[in-house]
Amino acid sequence: MSIVQENACGLNVQLDRLQQQISPSEQRLEATEAPSSHVQKLQDVINSISITSKTQSLLPAARLVEVLSDPALANQPTGDSLVTSDKDASDYLWLAAAKAAVQTSGLAMNSLLDHTLQLQEEIYYWDEVLASKWLSGVYTAQTSPTRLWHWSVDVYTTHRTREASSAAITRSVAAGWAQFYQIARQSLRECPNVRSWSLPIRSCRLEIRQKRDYLAAIRDLHTSSLGLLMEAWYAFQTEDFAVQSSASSQQWQDSVSKTVHLTEAILQHVVNQSSTVIFEQSVFQTIEVDTTRVQSQSDSSLPNQQPKDLIQSLLRVLRDQIPTHTAAVSTSMDNHGRPSRLVRYWIPLSVALLSGSLSLNILSRRRDDIIQWIMNIGSTIMDFGTNWVVEPIHKLVGTIRHDEKSEIAIMSKNSLEAERASLERMVVDFVRDRPDSSKGNVADDTAAIISAVKEGDVTPVLKAYERDLRSPFVGTVRGDLIRALLIQIQKTKVDVEVAMSGIDALLKSQELVFGFIGLTPGILVSYTSLQWFAGLFSNRRGLRQGKKRFEFKRRLRHVTRILTSASLSSNGVISYKDSGRLICEAEALLQQAKTVLGGLQYREFREDIGDLLDIEGGVTKQLRVVERIRWTYFQ
Repeated sequence: MSIVQENACGLNVQLDRLQQQISPSEQRLEATEAPSSHVQKLQDVINSISITSKTQSLLPAARLVEVLSDPALANQPTGDSLVTSDKDASDYLWLAAAKAAVQTSGLAMNSLLDHTLQLQEEIYYWDEVLASKWLSGVYTAQTSPTRLWHWSVDVYTTHRTREASSAAITRSVAAGWAQFYQIARQSLRECPNVRSWSLPIRSCRLEIRQKRDYLAAIRDLHTSSLGLLMEAWYAFQTEDFAVQSSASSQQWQDSVSKTVHLTEAILQHVVNQSSTVIFEQSVFQTIEVDTTRVQSQSDSSLPNQQPKDLIQSLLRVLRDQIPTHTAAVSTSMDNHGRPSRLVRYWIPLSVALLSGSLSLNILSRRRDDIIQWIMNIGSTIMDFGTNWVVEPIHKLVGTIRHDEKSEIAIMSKNSLEAERASLERMVVDFVRDRPDSSKGNVADDTAAIISAVKEGDVTPVLKAYERDLRSPFVGTVRGDLIRALLIQIQKTKVDVEVAMSGIDALLKSQELVFGFIGLTPGILVSYTSLQWFAGLFSNRRGLRQGKKRFEFKRRLRHVTRILTSASLSSNGVISYKDSGRLICEAEALLQQAKTVLGGLQYREFREDIGDLLDIEGGVTKQLRVVERIRWTYFQ
């Protein structure tokens, strides 16, 4: 919902209160007779142009013209109903004219507001071009064909003019081209517009400044118009009108008449003036003339003639003035706004067209390689997803469910038992084959040896190994030295497998942790890739949000700058031009806030914008509102 629509709804509420004050007349008619058909038709017209809620938009211009062309607004009541409904018809005609004035002035304000925002965008574009020499050079290159064409046309026109005015010039082809060449050289030396081609970028920058200043002047006229219309609306809203007395009735009717004449005068002079001061003076003079003319005609005319004249004025505004104003602004923006898309993009399009055949030849020659690259990329992505995402997820799920197939293991379960049993047998056989090492009962010695081997103690074997080392040749021939050495090798294997079993138990206790660790790289790579593709195909939504917030802050800076640098009247109120600029910036803030703020914050922000546009408190109050907006939404 825009600022214009919200204020139009407030005016409509004010007019609905006026309509309720006519109800005693309706009760009188119900007591005697039913309302006349003329009054009923007027009521239908009023209901059709009423704004029932803030979400309801203004009627289109074509629809409003159709409603205002209703015969009930132009014909007088006839017959017996003339006496009974004359006063009520007059009141309803004024209500219809008032609501039509709200609708029409709202459409005019929407048109002015939209055009002002468009002009502001064009001015921003020229400011960016002027702020960069690189962009100025790009603009010079973009417009060089147009400049060359205009220069050629000027030279040719000069040549034709001189040829027609000189009777002594030879009519041969060679003489004609020689004369054209001389004129071109002379034009390069003398013509001020072409002489600046020695510095083309400077010439273009001068042209850009002229276009920007022209658009800025039109923007100021539009903002002044918005300020005038919005002040008329605020005066309408603050008046406590009533229709019981003739004085109060004349007061609100004068406000309606002033709004209609103001809208008509603004659209009449906004295109023709070049200064806001002259424009405002012309508008006030036109309103004064119209008011004097209406007052002179009101005494001699019929009671219902004045609202009918206002409705006819509104029809002229809708049919002629608004379309004429729109066409004039569009022409101005076409002539002084940013270049067309063809002018801005003819250089890259030309490069693309000229290099298109070369690119196609390269693609056709490397077609098989490109297809193979695409297939390799696809297979790599699929293998990555299978090996580093899908399989780790399956293993992790199996670990959570205690699936034996998914358990982490670095050795088999029965390997340690088999190696230890083999060591026990080796040590027992070694001790039995050496009677001198047995000290008692063989069964007891065997049990003790097995128990010692389980604890890692192979002392009998080590003692025999140490003794055989004293005479290694004899021990080797006898075989005990080699046998003891092999038993120690088996003992080493058992020790290694005991250590491995401890590591295996540790891995099993942290199996879920290792499952997540194995899954993390694949998930991170997949998430990063998806985020990159999402940002690529969604036009970098995050960057857009950041840019919108930057634009939001920039608009708020413009509001502060308008309020701090505005020229104030004697009662501390800013001028019409600054008031209109403030309305434009507030409207732009509302449009950007829809995409930046949430639902509740947006409703609160609308309330703050309403306080910002309240001119009764003066600039000091408005600056306090700006500070409230800043610390509320940007902390």
